[in-house]
Amino acid sequence: MKKIHKNWIPIKEVTERPYTQTVEMFREHINPGLVALLEIGEYTAINPRSAQGAVITSTDGKEILDFVSSYGALNFGHNHPQIIQAVQDIQNRQQVDLSKELLSPYTAFLAHNLSLLLPGDLSKVYFCNSGTEAVEAALKLASRCFKGERPVFIHAENSLHGKTIGALSVTGSRRLREFFPTLPAQSMRFGRSDELEQLLEKNLKNGEQQVAAVILEPIQGEAGVIIPPDGYLREVRELCDRFGVLLILDEIQTGMGRTGSFLACEQENIVPDIVAMAKSLGGGVATIGATIATAKVFKTAYENPHDCLVQTSTFGGRSSSCAAAMAALEVLLEEDLPGNARERGKQLLTGLKHLQKKYPEWISEVRGRGLMAGIEFDIDVIDQAKYLPLKLPGLKSVLREHLPGMVAAALLKQHGILGTLMLNNRAVLRVYPPLITTEEQIDYFLKALDDILSQGPKDLVKNRVSHAVGNSGLKFIGSWAVSFIKK
Repeated sequence: MKKIHKNWIPIKEVTERPYTQTVEMFREHINPGLVALLEIGEYTAINPRSAQGAVITSTDGKEILDFVSSYGALNFGHNHPQIIQAVQDIQNRQQVDLSKELLSPYTAFLAHNLSLLLPGDLSKVYFCNSGTEAVEAALKLASRCFKGERPVFIHAENSLHGKTIGALSVTGSRRLREFFPTLPAQSMRFGRSDELEQLLEKNLKNGEQQVAAVILEPIQGEAGVIIPPDGYLREVRELCDRFGVLLILDEIQTGMGRTGSFLACEQENIVPDIVAMAKSLGGGVATIGATIATAKVFKTAYENPHDCLVQTSTFGGRSSSCAAAMAALEVLLEEDLPGNARERGKQLLTGLKHLQKKYPEWISEVRGRGLMAGIEFDIDVIDQAKYLPLKLPGLKSVLREHLPGMVAAALLKQHGILGTLMLNNRAVLRVYPPLITTEEQIDYFLKALDDILSQGPKDLVKNRVSHAVGNSGLKFIGSWAVSFIKK
């Protein structure tokens, strides 16, 4: 056994260490590229001390309004007391939290309560730890239903279902998929049921269907909050039934009330064969994901005791995580958070569309439902800045790529609002406030964004580029410029 190293950092000293050391440890041991990106936006200047509801407080007392919600994992805001108490109760009573041989009542009753909230016969639940695991389990379940004889999955372009190999196979981002092996999968344009019909017909080989399942997000999140035409999900459901393939819906971002109903698919009155949930299922306190299937699908795949260990997770379904999820569901209902998402969503989208009319040179489109919104910027506004002090090749293209990020950085520095861009569509600013967000907080965000846009593109670009000069951000911008030249 090794002795404790002289540079070892005891846990009791973590909060006492300067935050600059956290940044450097992150740079050295975890992800230097991410640190460089965050430094450009001055996110690393914020040393978070505590968080409650929609507000993060830094060690210097500055309050930051969180309009990212950790990409939809904080529908209940930070540290909801009722959800934290549920986990603490298990710890205080010294209950069994983790045992795969002893059945946890919290796991069983969470599955029961979920089945009461889900549409149709979605009642068979597999618990895991994350969204990508939930998608992996859904793909495996669909494949097993057809005994592995249907190797193909159909997904939408620009989708994001996760970054493990299976989930990545049905993720429509070339940037994420590049260099990795993937499962057989085919893509179609989102919102085009005619293209799905053509793909399903094309995959009929000698009368046998090769497609196991179609997997979709009801609203594409990382693509920029892309909402399909009315009736699209119903048409997809009908096509899946006609061709005898399963429908998997990824409600990881859209679920838990974010779009104004428990699941987004309920707004079209359809029932998928399998649904994947995660993110806010744990109430922002626990990491938990779930794959829920209809009884028919589950029995087809796992119909006897010999199959009961085919799909398991060591930490999936532990008591503390399930207790947090049970409490989260109760908060969701007691506080009517889907209803608040609808009301505050109307306020948010009305305000954003007003800003679109006021600044047409900035905003090309506003999309959203409930408190899931995206602001698509006209990247050509960079041309109006007429401020490129660095003569790096491709710099203008880099600035276009990060325009929403520059707006987010300005919101943080000037108004104390946390924002970020989308993973697949860099022209879109993500607006995902917690579902507990108030009318006053929405109004503050709208006024802050109005102020940033009123300053004009020149000041925005000048401030962001000037900040990048002289630190790691310059190196980051340079590397991006080189990548554009190579392309």
